[in-house]
Amino acid sequence: MRRVEPAYPDLLPITHLVRPGYLPGPRVALDPIRMGVVWEDAPRRILPAEGSVPRDPVRAIVFARVAREREDVLLRLLERGSSALLVLDDPAITPGDLGLEPSPDEARITALLPVLPFPLSDGLRTPTEWQGFRWGAVLGLFPFPGAAEEVERRVTQLKKAGAGFAIAAPLLLTPTDRHRILDGSEGTGLEDRLENCLFHADVGRGLHALERLAGVALHKAGMDPFLPCMVPRGLNPQAVRTAGMLRLWARRLDQSHEESSWGWRLRRAAAALDRLPNDPAALADEDNLRIVPGFDSWVESFTRAIWRGGEPV
Repeated sequence: MRRVEPAYPDLLPITHLVRPGYLPGPRVALDPIRMGVVWEDAPRRILPAEGSVPRDPVRAIVFARVAREREDVLLRLLERGSSALLVLDDPAITPGDLGLEPSPDEARITALLPVLPFPLSDGLRTPTEWQGFRWGAVLGLFPFPGAAEEVERRVTQLKKAGAGFAIAAPLLLTPTDRHRILDGSEGTGLEDRLENCLFHADVGRGLHALERLAGVALHKAGMDPFLPCMVPRGLNPQAVRTAGMLRLWARRLDQSHEESSWGWRLRRAAAALDRLPNDPAALADEDNLRIVPGFDSWVESFTRAIWRGGEPV
């Protein structure tokens, strides 16, 4: 294993990766760590001879193709109290292939379905074999033609299939990726529109609008727009969930207020909650929430507003 820094740590709070990470498959795929495209002809990766596992519980990301080949690493991770985010890079892989069975301790392992947008995706295949586990999706966003309608449609499909959450994050395309997408659209009648969105349009503005649209769609569907369930042994699920909510709002504040954002205050409180063995709601009921590092009066009122489902101020 090795330490890893995801492209969007507010949305994907992981610290470790089971090497070597993604393994290219027969189709183009999404790498949720760097939110980039993995093409089917990407260089082949070699599995390490052996895999070490940290002694202390960590939040690790594991790709299903790797776990199928190194089942012992995933099981040792769980035995030592770590929480695993299992990326379903091959939807045909079942829990039985990995030696997993549904258990009451569902917060320790979470399945994540990577979803690419059109024209990189040929449809959504939901993981029906993983219904006994907590699972969700990561939606790669890019302002392609028809992207807004596609996001709403994907959220509806995921909700109907039983997903509990969905992370919507901008897709990071390299210049090579953009040219390859445009070249692959030849003869489809979409060349001009794709060229405009890939090379001439204001991509940042379009991505911001798509993130807001995805957030609204997820709220209407009753799904969490963040990762609520990476809970290593000894930590409190409600504290981890609240930390995820605060990190999401920190990102939203940064997008809205830029340099004047107070998102850093929410991240500081979220970092403390990630290590809290107590239920923060119980502390709040006792008016003791400010004993948690980072919880000043503004952060406390902000958190209480989120819990109540109101509008934070």
